[in-house]
Amino acid sequence: MKKLITFFFYLVFFQFSMAQNEFITIWQPGIPSVVTVNAPFQANLNQIWFPGIGQNYTITWEEVGFPQHNGTITNVTSTSQVLIDFGMPSEGGGTNTLYRVKVSNGNGVFQQIKFASHQNFNPVVETLVPNLQILGSTDKLLEIEQWGNIAWTSMNAAFASCQRMTLTATDSPNLSNVTNASLMFYLTNSFLGASSMQNWDTSNIENFSFMFAQHHSGIAYTQTVPGFNPSELSSWDTSSATNLSYMFTGRTYFNQNINSWDVSNVKNISWMFALCSAYNQPLNNWDTSSLQMMNDVFANASSFNQYLNSWNTSSVTNMNRAFAYCTQFNQPLDLWNVSNVTKMKNIFSDATSFNQSLASWNLASLVTADSAFGDTAINCENYSKTITGWADNPNTANNVSFILISPMQYASNIINKRNILISKGWTINGDTLGSCTLATSETKLEENPVLYPNPATYFIYFKNLKESGTYQIFDNSGRIILQGKSDHEKIDIRNLVKGNYILQMKTKNILKSFKFIKR
Repeated sequence: MKKLITFFFYLVFFQFSMAQNEFITIWQPGIPSVVTVNAPFQANLNQIWFPGIGQNYTITWEEVGFPQHNGTITNVTSTSQVLIDFGMPSEGGGTNTLYRVKVSNGNGVFQQIKFASHQNFNPVVETLVPNLQILGSTDKLLEIEQWGNIAWTSMNAAFASCQRMTLTATDSPNLSNVTNASLMFYLTNSFLGASSMQNWDTSNIENFSFMFAQHHSGIAYTQTVPGFNPSELSSWDTSSATNLSYMFTGRTYFNQNINSWDVSNVKNISWMFALCSAYNQPLNNWDTSSLQMMNDVFANASSFNQYLNSWNTSSVTNMNRAFAYCTQFNQPLDLWNVSNVTKMKNIFSDATSFNQSLASWNLASLVTADSAFGDTAINCENYSKTITGWADNPNTANNVSFILISPMQYASNIINKRNILISKGWTINGDTLGSCTLATSETKLEENPVLYPNPATYFIYFKNLKESGTYQIFDNSGRIILQGKSDHEKIDIRNLVKGNYILQMKTKNILKSFKFIKR
């Protein structure tokens, strides 16, 4: 008797363990499909194309509410999809009948689900629109109920275009082997995230591009899309990430704080928050030292107005449309190192609140800045300061296209500065003579104080700082880390930990900020 009881409990435990191992989804095959699946034929109202990839794995299914109607497919080997035919539903079920599909490793391994494929992106093209080839019944998947113990190898386009799909699973997917999560939930209109996502191990994922993207230029958009705004993403480990481009594009409700993300290896954030009209969260803690591409990053993010002056942009080459139509943005960016940027077309175009001087920018590599300030709020004084600073900088590039910058106006006493740029081959049009006048000190070429070396290890030194004063050193979060009185020659930084800092130096005649790196 004891042996029988022991066997019974063992059997129950074994079945329970097996149930936890399965990847479980809910489907409604009776939904008339409006999507053409790239398959030998289109599924009927009792069938689905399941886009599973693996060798010798097992699929079991049952009708929800009538588990006696079930089936099993063993030793499934597929590289793109497999047809599941549920047969006729139970009496009274009709087209509303739901089916629970369970996938396990069986005698082999199930490793990937991939509802779509897409052509490789052209790295030269700045506005990307994935050309999807649908591989599964995207419009018939309703729910991810359990992830199970599947060791996923990729999440590229895993659920792309599954517009009715929601996530109710309380467990987490095994992502330890996943480096690519691009397009994972692309165009998933009903997907709102889930609390379980805070436990996902994303530490090995490198490519997050288009992961949650809903729409962008070239994609039709329906304003009734539900409000995707999951708070669970703030805890994600992004230390391996290199590509965050298009990650949240078009998610108009998204407004979560991801300031703690480790983006130190990220090279591309183009379009990341574009068309995220509610987004307005701090990003000042981001280590952007590896960043190269940031075109369109805040384009049409109409609520965004956060401090970004601490960003390290020394490796960035493309800033086209970075703040275009970012209508609330008006933050100083004078500390940005833009010496490697070649493209600034429309960078602030129609950023109707932006009114800052960019006189300190070193445009050593710039090629084109057409419509850079078009329809911004930059006034005559700040535009004149900007032109003066660029003209006075001997490193400013030659032969730059700087056209269509209406309604910019310049001061009458900086015409010579504007002419300096024109003499360097700049093409300037769209601006007009204004009524403001810069103070004499603002139009003179001055020997500005500079900090060196940078990066520094033990001391930072000053050049052209003619008097002593006080200083404060801030970290990226804005906290004061070090402060005191200084002579006009050097500051001891040996006690600082490695990282990025901002030094603010105040003397009788100047208040100057410098960015530096402690190594």
